[in-house]
Amino acid sequence: MALRVALVGRPNVGKSTLFNRLIGSHAAITAQEAGTTRDRLEREVVLNRVRFTLVDVGGIETTRGGKLESDVQAQIRYALRNSDLLIFLVDSKSEITTDDTAVTELLRHTQKPIIFAANKFESGDISDLMNFASFGLGVPLGISAVQKIGLDELIHTVTKGLRKIRRKKSTDKQETKLPLGNKADAVLAIIGRPNVGKSSLVNKLLGEERVVVSDVPCTTRDVNDVILVHEEKTFRLLDTAGMKRAGKIGRGIDRFATGRTLNALQEADVALLLMDGSEKVVAQDLHVAEKALKAGCGIIVVVNKIDVWDDFVAEQERWLNSLASKFQFAKYLPVVMISAKTGANLKHIFLRSLDIVTERKKYIKTPELNRFIKKVVAEHAPNQRDNARTPPKIYFATQVEATTPTFVFFVNRPHAFHFSWRRYLENQLRETYGFNGTPVIFEFRERKRDPAKIELYKKLSHNSSKK
Repeated sequence: MALRVALVGRPNVGKSTLFNRLIGSHAAITAQEAGTTRDRLEREVVLNRVRFTLVDVGGIETTRGGKLESDVQAQIRYALRNSDLLIFLVDSKSEITTDDTAVTELLRHTQKPIIFAANKFESGDISDLMNFASFGLGVPLGISAVQKIGLDELIHTVTKGLRKIRRKKSTDKQETKLPLGNKADAVLAIIGRPNVGKSSLVNKLLGEERVVVSDVPCTTRDVNDVILVHEEKTFRLLDTAGMKRAGKIGRGIDRFATGRTLNALQEADVALLLMDGSEKVVAQDLHVAEKALKAGCGIIVVVNKIDVWDDFVAEQERWLNSLASKFQFAKYLPVVMISAKTGANLKHIFLRSLDIVTERKKYIKTPELNRFIKKVVAEHAPNQRDNARTPPKIYFATQVEATTPTFVFFVNRPHAFHFSWRRYLENQLRETYGFNGTPVIFEFRERKRDPAKIELYKKLSHNSSKK
């Protein structure tokens, strides 16, 4: 049975810092700015041998308005309804206000078990805690998420409460959930410039309002990590912040959000490069694609908002021609036309993703690869970049084990091979073996007098081919 614990409280009390401490990583962006967290972050953890999902949400507001704030509060209400236990966090250094009282009443009406904790309790002065006894929830546990004070007691209290809840739920039907540590069939990072519909796509794929959608640019800040099962295949979705142009990235939250997006690309098998179908291909779309290619993950170009097209056939042709013209460096990328609003063609995302995962696992045995290289060189000898009298020559090639298909070439002069011939070699490789939707990496290394390293690579390649 899936147990859920929600971290709740007013803005700027340190919920995200505590969330990071409890899950053991920096998944949530933390900052002094109130309202940093907007989406609902969830991570599955095991503490004191109790497995549960920890949920971090935005700060509960009782006075601020606006569409974005309303959506954030909707995420909080969802977390409150669907959690088994609440950790109510307050700031031990702050004065009690009428808003604090209103939040307490809201939590009490959920009729969920509440663990009351006061953060930023570095002083150790018990009088700082006694003020909060007026809430009617007892004296809060004094903790400091930054300095790790009182966290053991908090974890003990949380897991003790969860064990009681688990015993009460023992007769309930168990939910199907991805076991902790199991690998998904595909990890998909949803990337793109701001406001192209990334969060809308996540919500449509999941069939629920899982993340906040707003016209405000860069609404998403953290990486929303969620699990989805589609036709008995498990997908891990990483919804990322919109990637701005380098000159537009500010300090603080913007920089952290961009860093999280780049980290998500390192984890992903496939990046879903989302573009706005109501506009046209712009330079920033190409920059985002280059970031994904540099990270070495596969890419699907996803053109969103086809629901606004009057003539689908004509618009699709226009987009395909534009992509073929501007994405000349990556003609092997599949293109899917979708509508995150209506759900049109979403199933193709899953199919293409699984195809790319398969392509990334392809392995060419060393003897076959060298026969292929010999044939390519015979048809078109390598162009050289310099005027040296000795032409560039490939002695031996092998595919090494790597997440991204990687080929090592032992040559006489690594830097002598002209980039146009390298591109020709890649095109020939793809034409013969595929590798559609994924980058391939070529490493040209100088062969030394001592052939020990080459023999080692031959041995590694031979062992890999047996697997």
